Amino acid sequence: MSDDKERAEELLQQSKEQTRKDTEAAVEKDDGGNDLKSLEDAIADAYEAIDEGDISSNLTLRDENLAALFHGLEDADRLAEIGDGAAEALDRDPDDTDTRAGVLRNLVRIGLSEVDESVIESGKEGHRQFIESQTDEF
Repeated sequence: MSDDKERAEELLQQSKEQTRKDTEAAVEKDDGGNDLKSLEDAIADAYEAIDEGDISSNLTLRDENLAALFHGLEDADRLAEIGDGAAEALDRDPDDTDTRAGVLRNLVRIGLSEVDESVIESGKEGHRQFIESQTDEF
């Protein structure tokens, strides 16, 4: 029985000494047995690729209906109103709501959070990982 107690104490001590960086992350596998990245890791990698110029930081979409709607909002001087509402819903500064791009950014964030809030949280964690990796460089 004392061997079990000593082993338990040893494991407890080891766990106290480990940091998250020291422990290996659980890796999911796809149907073929290949490792799958976590969404947070994939987002951090995407930030790095954007930073290095390997991928674009722009999103592009073609949608005749949305294009007409946003042009109409601009022509009717209602875009800022929609943008302010989106910024308020996100608890963000409304200074970025005077452009179509700023309004669209906020509306996409709202849409993503409505569909799956965890995606937004994963985005924040991926960004945090990227920033942290930049500060760890010597």
